[in-house]
Amino acid sequence: MEHPAAPGRDAERGRFISLLKAEGRHNVLEVDAGQGLDGVQFVRAGIHYTGVDPSEENVHLARARDLDVTVADARDLPFADGTFSSAWTTSTLLHSPGTDIDAVLRELVRVTAPGAPIAVVLSSGGDDDPARTPHHHFLLLRTPSSPT
Repeated sequence: MEHPAAPGRDAERGRFISLLKAEGRHNVLEVDAGQGLDGVQFVRAGIHYTGVDPSEENVHLARARDLDVTVADARDLPFADGTFSSAWTTSTLLHSPGTDIDAVLRELVRVTAPGAPIAVVLSSGGDDDPARTPHHHFLLLRTPSSPT
């Protein structure tokens, strides 16, 4: 079951959307889209949204919100190099085994354009103990400006 986005995450997503608009970036890939709660906000802001999630159930629920979401593994994204002008992911790295983190990051860099912002939101608390307030840590990465 997906929990509603917490206020800290909402604020981070809002700042990221503002950054995308300021830089003239018109599309975003969300990795681990869940049920599409963030995707709806990107679409409302006028950002073309594409999502992937490993769960068929989540993809079905996100599609019910009229979102373009596909079943895919974050370590092997079904997109050509440089397809997206930005990327957004929440907790993907927390749920990836340590040996997979490099593969997920490589894929995020591969499918985004040179210089693209990649927002990584890491959440802690609240999932296993509802009495704890979730904390959201926001990390903004950039793909290299030119191919290496």
